[in-house]
Parts: sequence; C-alpha cells; structure tokens
Amino acid sequence: MVNGASEYEKLNPGLKIRWDRRSLREFGEAPIEQYVDRYDLLIVDHPFVGYAAAHDALVNLDPFLTEAEKLLWAVDSVGPSWDSYWYQGCLWALPIDAATQVASYRPDLLQPFCPVVPRTLDDVLALARKARGCRKFIVVPACPTDAISLFFTLSANLGHPIAEASEIFVDDVVGREVLDRLHALISAAHPKSVEWNPIQVYDFMVSTSDAIYCPYGFGYSNYSRIKRPVLLKFADAPAAGARGCAGTMLGGTGVAVSMKSMQQEKAIAYAKWLISQEHQRGTYFHNGGQPASLAAWMDPAVDAAASGFFSGTLHTLQTSYLRPRFDGFVRFFESAGIEINKCLRAQIADSDLIAWLNARYAMQRNAVRQIA
Repeated sequence: MVNGASEYEKLNPGLKIRWDRRSLREFGEAPIEQYVDRYDLLIVDHPFVGYAAAHDALVNLDPFLTEAEKLLWAVDSVGPSWDSYWYQGCLWALPIDAATQVASYRPDLLQPFCPVVPRTLDDVLALARKARGCRKFIVVPACPTDAISLFFTLSANLGHPIAEASEIFVDDVVGREVLDRLHALISAAHPKSVEWNPIQVYDFMVSTSDAIYCPYGFGYSNYSRIKRPVLLKFADAPAAGARGCAGTMLGGTGVAVSMKSMQQEKAIAYAKWLISQEHQRGTYFHNGGQPASLAAWMDPAVDAAASGFFSGTLHTLQTSYLRPRFDGFVRFFESAGIEINKCLRAQIADSDLIAWLNARYAMQRNAVRQIA
C-alpha cells in the first residue's frame, strides 16, 4: 500500500497519499471509531461491517459504483470476499486482500516424513507422531485470535457452520466434537502453538528446521515468494470431516472510506483503483500485497512468483466460510478467543467453555436486538 501510493500520485498530480500502519491485533480488534476522525481511508476486516451499519462511521459505497462495476468486482472476487463487505443492503468496503486458513510446509523437511501433503486431520496427527520421533513438529497458530478462528473453521468444516441468525453459538455435541479435534491438534503440535499467531509460526518455520508443517494458518504469500532464502509452500487446508477443505474461516481486508472524510470523492476513486485487476496483479502484488482479485490469483506469472501459493490454496478460498458480522460481534470474537485459548491450555473445562460461549453470544445478540 505504501509503495504503491506513488503510482497513483503520478496519475493524479497534486494528490498526496500517506498510509499509517496498525498492528495485526489492532487491525482485527481495535474499534474503528478511533480512526474515522483522522483518516480518509481505512483498511478493515469484514466483521466491522455490522458496526458500520449501526453507526455513522463508514461511507456506503453502493451508490458510488455503477452496476457494471459491481458485476465486475463480484465476479472477480476470490471466494465470498465481495459478499463479506455487504451488510444490511449496503457496501461498507471494497475487498483488497483475500485470505483464509490454509496449510503450509517446508518442502525440504516434509518429504522424508510424508511424500504427499496431508489431506485429512487424521493424516496431520499421524505426521505429527512420526515427526516427534525425530524431534520435529507440526505447528499451528492458536493464540486467542487464532484459537477462535480455528473453532469457526472446524465447526464449518464438520458441516455445522455457526450462523449469525443462530440463537445459540454452538450446541453441546458439535462443541465437544470441535474441541476434541482442537485438543488433539494442540497436543500434537509444538508447545508454543498456543502463544503464536500465523506470522510468528511462519517466522519460526523459516528460521529453524524444527517445524515441518502447519495445517491451519491464515495464508501469507510473502513467505512463498521465490526470492526468499527459505520459502514455505502453501496448500489447501486438511479435512476434519467429509467436506474436504471447505469451511475455513474467511479473512482478508477491505478498503473503506470514513464518513467524516472531507475528501470522499477522491478517496472513493482511489479505493476503486486499488481493487482494479490491473493494480492488483501488478504494483500491488509486486510490492508484497496479496490480492483479492480472482484474475490476479489465476495469473500464471503471479502464481509462479509466489511458488504456486495462489493455485495451491484457491480451492480453500473459494469454499471458505463467512463468520457472523453483527454489531458487537468483534467484541465477542475477542473475548471468546481468550476463553478458547485458556481451554486449549487446560485452564477451563470443555463443558464450562461451551456454556460460556453460548451465554456470551446470546448476550451480544440480545444487545443488538434491544438497540434495534
């Protein structure tokens, strides 16, 4: 984003663009209202659209797009990325980055243990046992944010996606089934897994020879760029149930325009340029971006430059799961991640966690109903 801004400035003499960075945690969980007074554009996660629909924070971009533009970007969207920013009939951001939880591995280290990349969770656990015998590990990001993401992914992959309209978060049978698999995965993985996010996992994988495979982590194509001294290969996520890789939780980012911007027309024009096929497969990708454009994902040159990242994970993205987005969901997501992480550390019993999740989800949903 920072490096690509100069290209747009050249196309629009007199326009100056400055991007400021947020941390990964701030991006996913910090309230957007603290930024709308200071910035014309924001990069947001789609669960914030519920807040946007309930408050005058972001511009509804729908009226500023032609029908041809909307059709083009809907078709060119990877998986449900385009749909994820529509909420209550309004479009609150334009998808600029597409991601979900996919598998990754060190090809030089995996081959001796497993000539074929694991296809099922049972395959993953068998690989973990075999690797442990040689003091090698599988590793999975399971810090609080990724712990709740794993819960969403496994529940959807098992055929029980958590729906926004549901009266309960998860029933006891499904909850126990998900937690059984999570406990098995964490028990087999590197002990630091419960502390790490995907970036920490990938940094560990490329800086040591201790970890050979990660079954579920939000994909970062940066780690598979051909110029890296040690690169990771990425693949479709393994199946926990009978649905293949379908159901991994959608991530990614969108570019939104602040309702308080004094430059809304210019900001919207810039946002449109950012998601154009030409920019997404060109300057955006070459400066380290991970496109949301399907044309970019299917571009052979882009795929080759990322060592097959895009072709290797596209099916997982195309069948990914869209989590709830109601106003207040982000607060639930943050607090639920902390509790699930505690459960994975054996600090909370499974039954107590399921009860807590259902009570907290009901509380957040009821708060929305009372406001409405």
